[in-house]
Amino acid sequence: MLGYLASAPLLALALILTLGFAVGRIRLGGLSLGSAAILFVAIAVSTAEPGIRMPPLLYQLGLALFVYCIGLAAGPAFFRTLRSRGLALNLVIVGALAALTGLAAVLIRVSGADPVTGAGMFAGAVSSTPGMAAILDAVPELLPPGADPARATDAVVGYSLAYPGGVLGIILVAAVGYRLLKVDHQADARAAGVLPEPLHYACIRIGPGRDLTVAEVPDYTGARVITTRLALGEGADADQRLAEPEDRLRPGRVILVNGTAAAIEAATAALGERSEMALDAADLRFVRMAVSNPEVAGRTIAELRTLEEHGFTIARLRRGDADVVPTGADRLQLADRVRVVAPRQRIDAIRDYLGDSEKSLASPDLLPLALGLAIGLGLGAIPIPLPGGSSLALGFGGGPILAGLVLGALGRTGPVRWQLPYHATRTLEAAGMALFMAGVGTSAGAGFREALTDPASLRYIGLGLVLTVVAAVAVVAAVMAWRGLSFDEAIGVAAGLSTNPAVIAYLNSASGTDLSARGYTTVYPVAMVGKILAAQGLIMLLL
Repeated sequence: MLGYLASAPLLALALILTLGFAVGRIRLGGLSLGSAAILFVAIAVSTAEPGIRMPPLLYQLGLALFVYCIGLAAGPAFFRTLRSRGLALNLVIVGALAALTGLAAVLIRVSGADPVTGAGMFAGAVSSTPGMAAILDAVPELLPPGADPARATDAVVGYSLAYPGGVLGIILVAAVGYRLLKVDHQADARAAGVLPEPLHYACIRIGPGRDLTVAEVPDYTGARVITTRLALGEGADADQRLAEPEDRLRPGRVILVNGTAAAIEAATAALGERSEMALDAADLRFVRMAVSNPEVAGRTIAELRTLEEHGFTIARLRRGDADVVPTGADRLQLADRVRVVAPRQRIDAIRDYLGDSEKSLASPDLLPLALGLAIGLGLGAIPIPLPGGSSLALGFGGGPILAGLVLGALGRTGPVRWQLPYHATRTLEAAGMALFMAGVGTSAGAGFREALTDPASLRYIGLGLVLTVVAAVAVVAAVMAWRGLSFDEAIGVAAGLSTNPAVIAYLNSASGTDLSARGYTTVYPVAMVGKILAAQGLIMLLL
């Protein structure tokens, strides 16, 4: 059977993916390998039959697709946070990677470990599959003349030996930290403002000295509230209608605002006082709709106010599992679900405007995807000169993620809409990772067979675990001391350094909040690119 699979690589790929996804669902102690199981299944199959190998183009395409989709998804939030708190946290990540690369080089040389296997061990310790791919790409050019270029696959062996410790090491640091620091997850999340709060509404009478428009209310009050109705006059017979962004709010006017309880209190203090006047909200509807209109996607909520007829407001924005009160700077993406506040008679027109079509979301335009990948791969092929006449390149992992980050943040360039629907992006991301794991895993069978019988393999496992724990502890200590982060967010930053979804899944489950996820997403893109460069730099130091 295995001999036949060696002559039928497509069937072998299908079976590896099937077994990998099945094994990845097995949970032990609340943890599962996820898509990483595909790598271990592929290694096991190729160890049993070294003739089962996938062409390099397969894993190169898979990795490029995976990281490009990650960049698309993370781009908007990355550049938004980089202008504020994200800059400091990402500086910590850059410093940690530089120090960790130096430490890895020292440990590998002192321990007498094989340089290529050791470099792969480093990639596994920081859970960097693109970093491992960068090593595979760089090794043949760095080896001395006459050396066997197949030695590059030893990096996959080192990666696979260190990878489990790369996951468990951070989880161990988190579990010990929770116990030693007696972390109150809910209190920390509440203080950081990441716990979702229900929306309320209240009537506010504009006080003396205030003269502003409806659109200026959030900035004027410093509160994330939405003005939905206003009264044009006094008393029970006052004319009431939906608020328009350009409506001017002068002293004595009464408005109906929506927001959290704290936001409404802040808005009331800034604008005037609570009013007992009952603005009729009976004709208002709160309806969830999906953004599927290409002309809407890629634009900010503030930009939409100049395009529509100002007949509705957006009270909530849901992307994936994140549900937030939006601001004018939030850029809508295909498949976003928005909570629309509008009169009952306008719901159908608004649905037509936003799209709200699952069918169209299931048929995304793939031309921007192909163009974005081409830009990223071209960027990755550009050599970056280094002192001494050598050079490195971002490769088919680093180039696409940089392109994805920039294009994802832009949203659209003229008629080209770079963003794909949320579910399409996640599906392509998962498919790309699966192809990469299957392709690269089958290249390491022979080397892994030798590693299983070599006691020296324990050295790579131990070194990898040391690097993982040192990195996690150092990052947590640095961001807690320098930036005053809570432990939950700090361990999320450490998880962002690993970029491992299994780690953040554990942290989210253990804490019951999204505070760790906030730290994770803030540094994820820089960590992803930084580890590619660190892996390349390490192998250049070692060879």
